[in-house]
Amino acid sequence: MTLMSPTAMDEGDGTDWAVVLGIALMAEVGLLWAAACVGLWRRRVAFERTLDEGRDDEGRDETVEE
Repeated sequence: MTLMSPTAMDEGDGTDWAVVLGIALMAEVGLLWAAACVGLWRRRVAFERTLDEGRDDEGRDETVEE
């Protein structure tokens, strides 16, 4: 009786874990890249909205007439 499962006793080439690790790393890099792109896009949109609101406010007189 051993403590190893029957699949662990199989003499494979040993690269299966490397393939899984590579796929996981590539997926993580892809997700981080996508999150960074979405964050930059949101900042750009917010910045453009701020500029547009500033242009709209330039023509207004801030004094209130009663």
